[in-house]
Amino acid sequence: MRPIIGITFGENIGDDPSNNYIKAVKEFGGIPLTLYPGISDFKLDTIDGLLLTGGGDIHPDNFDAEWHPTLYNIDEDRDALEIPICQEAIAADLPVFGICRGIQVMGVAMGGSLYQDIPSEFPQEASCQSQVDDVDSRHTIEIVAGSRLNQITGKRTDEVNSAHHQAVREKGDGFEVTARTTEGIIEAMENRSQRFVLGVQYHPERMLETADFREHRRKLFEAFIAAASEQ
Repeated sequence: MRPIIGITFGENIGDDPSNNYIKAVKEFGGIPLTLYPGISDFKLDTIDGLLLTGGGDIHPDNFDAEWHPTLYNIDEDRDALEIPICQEAIAADLPVFGICRGIQVMGVAMGGSLYQDIPSEFPQEASCQSQVDDVDSRHTIEIVAGSRLNQITGKRTDEVNSAHHQAVREKGDGFEVTARTTEGIIEAMENRSQRFVLGVQYHPERMLETADFREHRRKLFEAFIAAASEQ
């Protein structure tokens, strides 16, 4: 049976066939169910897995930090949806896959914190994290041997894409860091005590340009969908 995957967004986009997250879930065997602020009558037991997607910044009140002047696209209603549902999903041992903002939500949900602005707080990493003319940057990540990400990809180093100005600073309870950039920014973390709880800072849903990108994307989504298919 195909698993139902709850996919979080800041607004109701329906079953938009052009959306990269929805396309990836469908492509690798899942049934997408879009979750958004204000959704009524949602219960966690109606989904088999949770996909936390990319998007705007998380309000710093959620990790006891001061407001940074570079913050943008703050959506407190989205924060109020995603942080509790992430906590509930992890407590229920539901497979959770976080992408970009999603890994940040995972960290904050479990008591972690963020770099609110990489260019000012971690300047040696600024050049490899942002888009240029709407094209994702590319950089190398170093993956911890024996980690779930290592087992899924079969690699200790790999090239990935980026489009973000925030990143996980403190990982949160239960997580171990399993990939970083060469300068030290967290690129993946996971909770190995759970069936499948994995967050990545990059954007596998749109890693389509090369054969290596497509293989990385396929392996991640297949592993997530497989975990969500388990009873």
